[in-house]
Amino acid sequence: MQKTKRLSRSIILSFLLLGTVITLLLGLSLVAALKTVEINILDEILHAELKRFQQQGNDAQKSGFSHSRSTIVIYSALPGETDTIPEYLRKLPRGIHDVAYNGRDYRVLVEDIGDARYAIKFDDTSIHKRELEFIRLVGLCAFITLLIAFIFGWRMAHYVISPIRRLAYQVMAFKNQPGEVLDLSEFGNDEIGVLAHKLQHYHQQLQQLLSREKEFASNVSHELRTPVTSISMAAEVLATKKDLSAAEYERIQRIQRAAGEMSELIETFLVLAQLHNEPTDIGTHEMEPIVRKVIEQQRVWLGNKPVEVVVEENGPLAVSAPSGILSVLVANLVRNAFRYTERGSVVVTLGPDQLTVTDTGVGIDPGMQAQMFKGYAVYNPNNSDRVRLGLSIVQRICEHYNWTISVESTKGQGSRFTVKGFGRERG
Repeated sequence: MQKTKRLSRSIILSFLLLGTVITLLLGLSLVAALKTVEINILDEILHAELKRFQQQGNDAQKSGFSHSRSTIVIYSALPGETDTIPEYLRKLPRGIHDVAYNGRDYRVLVEDIGDARYAIKFDDTSIHKRELEFIRLVGLCAFITLLIAFIFGWRMAHYVISPIRRLAYQVMAFKNQPGEVLDLSEFGNDEIGVLAHKLQHYHQQLQQLLSREKEFASNVSHELRTPVTSISMAAEVLATKKDLSAAEYERIQRIQRAAGEMSELIETFLVLAQLHNEPTDIGTHEMEPIVRKVIEQQRVWLGNKPVEVVVEENGPLAVSAPSGILSVLVANLVRNAFRYTERGSVVVTLGPDQLTVTDTGVGIDPGMQAQMFKGYAVYNPNNSDRVRLGLSIVQRICEHYNWTISVESTKGQGSRFTVKGFGRERG
């Protein structure tokens, strides 16, 4: 079930993406908030220490006076006596700075008050270490959040996809067992249940329609077979007469050929409609004698037109299919080539796994080529854009036996129809 696997993967990835976005937003927000609060508190401490230092009296104003606590050191210097301030702080401009010195991190406030310069530094090395620990903790929480999102997404995907997968398996069973029905008890009253009920309804309607069509096709084929058999038997009786002229005998043979074609066509329709078992002559048949027989049967469509008919053999072509169906396939292609070719040639080419019918006829309008294999394409004898008839039958035969048919045509220059894939296994 590749489709449901992709859907499950999409749901899981959606939860992971959502978890990633939320984790990044929360993590970055927490780190930014921590950094902002930390900076504000340190800056307030530095200004407060400077103010307290000034309030200590005249001794605090002396150049070089240094006041030190565990994390805070204050330096002061009068004009011209800046050597009392450490060199790494001496050239800093007024303001607050982050300074790294001897492996330690400091937050430094530099102020000029009156004639004196003050430098207050706060050792925030331990704060930075705790900040890194906090970032690692946020990363760990992010990983745990993503893991939870993956597990939740996987469970949710399983919960959501499970009824879809069951429905898909039941629908797939229709391919091999068309009479099967859906087990609606497996589905609830949610959207999947509604879909299952609708599919069951449409499947039942389709089965009823197919049943009526098969019954109709069976009745029609039976009614057609009776007169065709009568015509064929009558033609055989007429052919046994001894006083027939050559013209009369030719007409009787034409009747017999037409009756044989009709019988093959009826058998083809029954097979394509899956109303009849495959004919008993489903063995492998050489295409060359079938092609030549069909050409002679269809020559009536040429009349007196100056058209040369050529059969080219580029290699042996043997096909595993009933001879009657192969005759119908070739007859439709050859008949259309004969009907719509006024002069020039019709070439039937046989090659390994391929049959091609090429003509120099009127060609097919590009706009009609997409419709030509559909049964509703209609031939209009008064229209120069006429299309080929019987090609829908050819298409149905090719689909039934897993063959492929293609067309190349140029308006006013002719057409080439190619059937390939005779060696493929039926699907």
